[in-house]
Formats: sequence, structure tokens, C-alpha cells
Amino acid sequence: MQIASSFLPQGENNIYKKTVFRILPELVGHEIEADFLNELVCPQCGQEGGSALVYRQNDNDSWNRVETFKCSRCRDRELFNFYTKKSFKEQSQLISERLTNDYFLLPEKLKGSGFKDYHETNSVTTLAKQKAISYVKTFLASEQDSYNLLIQGNPGTGKTHLCVAIARTLKEKGFIVGFLTIGQLLSKIKSTYNKASMITEEKIFKDLKKLDFLILDDLGAEATGGNDDWRKSLIFEIVESRSGKPTIYTSNLTDQDLPMAVGERVFSRLYDNTKFIDLFTDDYRKRLQIK
Repeated sequence: MQIASSFLPQGENNIYKKTVFRILPELVGHEIEADFLNELVCPQCGQEGGSALVYRQNDNDSWNRVETFKCSRCRDRELFNFYTKKSFKEQSQLISERLTNDYFLLPEKLKGSGFKDYHETNSVTTLAKQKAISYVKTFLASEQDSYNLLIQGNPGTGKTHLCVAIARTLKEKGFIVGFLTIGQLLSKIKSTYNKASMITEEKIFKDLKKLDFLILDDLGAEATGGNDDWRKSLIFEIVESRSGKPTIYTSNLTDQDLPMAVGERVFSRLYDNTKFIDLFTDDYRKRLQIK
């Protein structure tokens, strides 16, 4: 063990006294000696290299430790871990921001919509709202108990409004949420086929897996024209990419029409770990206008 003050110019060990007084103000006014001890056992790893700030009063032969310090190896390791975690956190934040910019595409007219301004026009919309709120509560209580939702109903019954309310609630809780129509997602994938594209189809599917939560609106509406086999194949891959991750799908189509639009394989996958909300009722928007 070495006394650090032996290496200091005369009088400079008063720095240690001042430090002791700052840490233990009750000693101010007392006559003390203070020193810094080196080559002690490190309190973390047990090896030599620790150090300590000590003091003793003039009428006492024993030194009292004020604070013990870890060895340089342990301090360097802690510093490395701190900056590694900080870097990982910053990187995660950047990824979250990018995913939000690319996949959180709320409809302009519904950007501020929530559960409070979803007006129940009949027993069907009342039950749908209750089920949507229950879904959010279940998800927040335990992500392991989460499940998928398939919301079906004729146009104008508030399917998208409820989905926006769910998406905004979960996003405010810190989850990375995606919201877009199936048509928008297929267009994104199709754009990767351009030779000038900086994004690949593979990257989009990796992004879909990174999202904590995804809402795919208007399933089946994209089933008009184009390469039907390509479209159904991609929708199947999209649904498969979300396996094990909570996803909400909405559709204007019935159980009889949806298999025709998306393919039997997709329709079968949609039933895996899925609960349903039925919104086949009067046009929600027209009823509000009448009121």
C-alpha cells in the first residue's frame, strides 16, 4: 500500500482534507490528516489496484476510509459498458424513428382520432368499441398474451377509426407501431423492383418483423387487376412475416368473399391466434351526419 501524499509537493495534500470536509461536513473545524491510499484490493474484482480516500484525527492513530475506489480495469470496463449501452439506445431510437416515418401512415382525416371521439351509433358499434379497448388493455397487461384481430364490416362503419385509436394508444406507450393499408404496403414492395431503388424487398420484410405492433387496413380492397398470383403470394408472405407478432387486419369483405380476394392460404393464416370484431352495420358516417 502506498500513501499518495508522499508523491505530492508539500501542502498539496490539503486537497484531500478539503474533499473529506466536503463529504463529511461534520468534521469541519476538527484537526485532521487526510490521504489517498493506493494499491488496495479492488472492491469489485478483488485484485490489487483499488484506492481509497482516508482521514484520521490528530489524537487517533487509525485511518478511517471516506470512500473506496475500484481499480482502473473495473472503471474502464464500466465506462465501456456505459458508452456501449448509450450507443445501443441511440441506435434503437434511430431505428424506431425510421420505422415510424416509413410505416406509421395514419389517414390524414383520422390522425387525431381516439376512443373518446368514436361515437357509438348502435349496439354493433358499441360492442366493437368495447372489444377494441379490451384488446389494448390485454396487450398492455401482457405482450405474451397478445393475439391478432380481424375487424370486418361494410365501408363507413368505423373500422379505421378504431384502429387509429388503438395505434395511437400503443404508440404513446412507447411501442413501435406500423399503420398502413395493404395497398400501400404492396406499392412499397413493388417500388423495390426499380433498379434505382435503395430499398430491397427483403429489407421491407425485415422491417415488418421489427415492428412491435402492426395494423394493415383494407385487406381485400387491393384485389383489382394486376398479377393476382403475385399479389396473393406477397400477402401470404406479409402475414407469415408477422407470425408471433400482434397484428390487426381490417376488411370490408365477408367470410365468404375474403378467401376469394386474398387466397385460401392467407385466409387460413388469418385465423391463427385471432379474435374477430364484426362491424357489419349501418354506415357509421351517415348516421353521424343524420344526428
